[in-house]
Amino acid sequence: MDYHRGSETILIVDDDESLRTVIGELLTHLGYHVLSTANGPDALALVSEYPGKIDVLLTDVAMEPLSGPALAEALTRVRPEMKVVFISGYPALLAPDGTLKPGTVLVHKPFTMKILSAKLREVLESPAPV
Repeated sequence: MDYHRGSETILIVDDDESLRTVIGELLTHLGYHVLSTANGPDALALVSEYPGKIDVLLTDVAMEPLSGPALAEALTRVRPEMKVVFISGYPALLAPDGTLKPGTVLVHKPFTMKILSAKLREVLESPAPV
C-alpha cells in the first residue's frame, strides 16, 4: 500500500511537538501544505490570520487550555467547509459512551503514517460536511 498524496492544506494542532513535527514533515513530503500549532489558542489566532482555505483540521483530542473537540467546534463555526480528523490515544475522551457522533473521524494513537495518510485522503474525498 502506498502513501496517499494530496495538495490540500492541513492544520495540525497537537501539544506533542515531536509528533506534530513528524506528521508535518510526512504530509509536506506527500504534497500537502501544512500549518502547525501546539494548542487551541494558537490555532484560533493562526486561522483568523490565514487568508487561504484550510481543508482539514487534524487535532489531538486531549489538549489544554482548549480541547480538540472545543477547538473543532470553534473553527468550524468560522470555517464551515473545514473537515476535522481527531487523533487520540484516549478515545473515551471523545466518546465517553464508546460511540462516536455520526460524522466524527478518529485515528487512534499509535498509528502508522500509511493509516493517517489513507484516513486524510478518505476524509478529503468525502462529501462536504453538512
